[in-house]
Amino acid sequence: MSKNEKFLMNKRGQGLSVNAIILIILGLVVLVMLIIGFTIGWSGIKSFVSKDNSDTIVTACNIACSTNSQNSFCDTKREVTKDGVTLKDVTCNYLAKKQPNYKVESCSAIPCDNIDFVVLGNEETLDNSKCSNNAGKTIQSFVGDTLKTYVCP
Repeated sequence: MSKNEKFLMNKRGQGLSVNAIILIILGLVVLVMLIIGFTIGWSGIKSFVSKDNSDTIVTACNIACSTNSQNSFCDTKREVTKDGVTLKDVTCNYLAKKQPNYKVESCSAIPCDNIDFVVLGNEETLDNSKCSNNAGKTIQSFVGDTLKTYVCP
């Protein structure tokens, strides 16, 4: 047997090419996505693909209401994204009362009576000057893309 023949025999055991490995990995990813889609539903995959989390926030708010969790409904700050718009530090109470397009329903079991919403003009800040009719309450105002909170003394 010549040296060339020995070289060719050893070369046969080298394995798969890089292209084949990449195609196998892509095929496995597609297969996993299909399995997940058919077993837990296609809406389960949507949360991984889409940055829109408004449905998740609505569900969390409904759970807070149904379990009478006042802290979770009135005070827990959340970040919600819908149609490319992100609102920061919003509460379920704020979404229910001031942002009807997010479809968070008011919770009659949890009134959030200690929270009041105020509107700030240009250059105004959320401070004691807004507490005249809200002593002992929490006041909130939407500034930019963030819900600001101030507790009145």
